[in-house]
Amino acid sequence: MIRSDMGFLFVAVFYLGLAIIYVIPSIVAFRRNHPNRWIIAVINMAFGGTIIGWGVALVWALRAVHRPGSTDSGGESGLNIFVNDTKKVQIVDPSSASTAQELERLHDLLTRGVISQTEFDGLKTKLIGV
Repeated sequence: MIRSDMGFLFVAVFYLGLAIIYVIPSIVAFRRNHPNRWIIAVINMAFGGTIIGWGVALVWALRAVHRPGSTDSGGESGLNIFVNDTKKVQIVDPSSASTAQELERLHDLLTRGVISQTEFDGLKTKLIGV
């Protein structure tokens, strides 16, 4: 009786360990707040039984998405599908803002990488009227 209980306990712990190993890519993706964590989880659940599907999900979950200060957004490779989503911007009527406020807004756009230095210089020249 005790021997069969120990066998059941061993089998239960073994399968619990396998289940934890199976979902490691999903856990990593959610812990890292990966932008494609749900897609990684679906791939992990659907194809994780194959070693290749599990490996692909794990590598994707561990892949760096975007590092602050870099010029690469991480989305051109196709592996980070939602990184380059369109962001909402507010259009401000230039006549209602002062020149200084408008220059500050343009500089903010430049530092965030929304506009290039060439675009900034052209807009600044147009704003100042030089």
